[in-house]
Amino acid sequence: MSANELPIGAAFRGDPSGPLPQGLTGWLARVADRASNGCDRRDLTYHAEIERLFPEGLFLADFHSDTLLWGVDPWRPRSSGHMDLPRLFDARVGLQVFGGPTWTPLPMKNSEQQLCVSCESIDQSDALFPSQWLDRLRRGKSHLRRGRAFRLAERFNQMILSDRDARLRPIYSAGDLTSLNHTGADKKLGVMLSLEGVHWIEPDDSRAAIEAEINALRAAGYRMIAPTHRFSNGLGGASEDCHGRKGLSRAGRIALTTCFEHGVAVDMAHASPAMIREAAGLALVAGERPRPLIVSHAGVRAAHRVERNLRDADIRAVVSTGGVIGVGVWMEAIGFDLKDPFESKMTRIVDAFVAVIDALKPAEFVEEMEDRYGRFDPYEHVAIGSDFDGATMTPFDVTGLSWLLAALAERRDADGAPIFPAEKLRLIAGENTRRVLKAALEH
Repeated sequence: MSANELPIGAAFRGDPSGPLPQGLTGWLARVADRASNGCDRRDLTYHAEIERLFPEGLFLADFHSDTLLWGVDPWRPRSSGHMDLPRLFDARVGLQVFGGPTWTPLPMKNSEQQLCVSCESIDQSDALFPSQWLDRLRRGKSHLRRGRAFRLAERFNQMILSDRDARLRPIYSAGDLTSLNHTGADKKLGVMLSLEGVHWIEPDDSRAAIEAEINALRAAGYRMIAPTHRFSNGLGGASEDCHGRKGLSRAGRIALTTCFEHGVAVDMAHASPAMIREAAGLALVAGERPRPLIVSHAGVRAAHRVERNLRDADIRAVVSTGGVIGVGVWMEAIGFDLKDPFESKMTRIVDAFVAVIDALKPAEFVEEMEDRYGRFDPYEHVAIGSDFDGATMTPFDVTGLSWLLAALAERRDADGAPIFPAEKLRLIAGENTRRVLKAALEH
């Protein structure tokens, strides 16, 4: 599908004013962006150590950024937030996945006085879509969430249509990923659209209705879908829900199977442990070969023990499908304090990457993977999933990704050997992301 063939106009009609908020609403979105997305260092130069390690260039990919949520023009440089297209080009990124939630609940305390979220929580996203407030009153929440999903798709497609110099390559198929180059005159930035939370599908919806919704999202340009976002919904359980963390519902199984059949990657970033486990079982028997699951952005509980972060069992369940874990860099996932020095924050992020590798090293798991796939390398299942512009605080903006790779390159084991040698660093930087997405998009 080319940019000129995008069917978004037929799939959903937004406001006549266009996909980006204007006037007062645009000003409010920019204020929210400045207040919500901060970092210690921005506009960093490409790290000299990565230049030395990879003089021929490096394919760099990031699994998750919420930049389109804020209604900013991605082509315009901005002094706030973590990412825009000029900074992506400066950072030499080869593939960026643009995600977005349709419902961002405000945490509240449960009966045990623990912070959690639910469908009863205040939706912070309302502030970013003020033009839809009347729709909320007239048509209800389900229509509102669905409309937001297609509004985000409009923003993504407008970004592509505004590409006057043909610097972007929208990713709609496995072939689009194959043709991405990290060097040369034909180098382009691959961009892909992802959704967090299909909240309008109900548990008792018919198979035909569920399949139609997934296909409509695919027609709008989405190539990765996370069934849940922070709280449980009609498709299954989320990792932070106040009312329990259930597994896949019947509707969730239908939705995931439809994704597998139609070349839409499945993202377990906000799924409960039960949902991850059940989705992995479904992915392993989805066809002639397993369909790889993805965690686009997450922390690791072995490095920072909070409820949302992945357990070792969750990591192994995703990887058992041939999938990949995108390690995040934001404060809540990594566990640093805002006042911590930059170097300390980088150390904590590297700890999370090491924890993923360690979770994949038990002999029995390695043997299981070798029996299933013929070979197994834990380093082939780790990637970068920043969660830039996700109402997050990070040590760096997108220009700091090479600095993250340099921090990984510096880490040594007890014998003084690098834990992330250059050949493994190349995989983590972007090749794992490209390989697994390619497998997920094939159908």
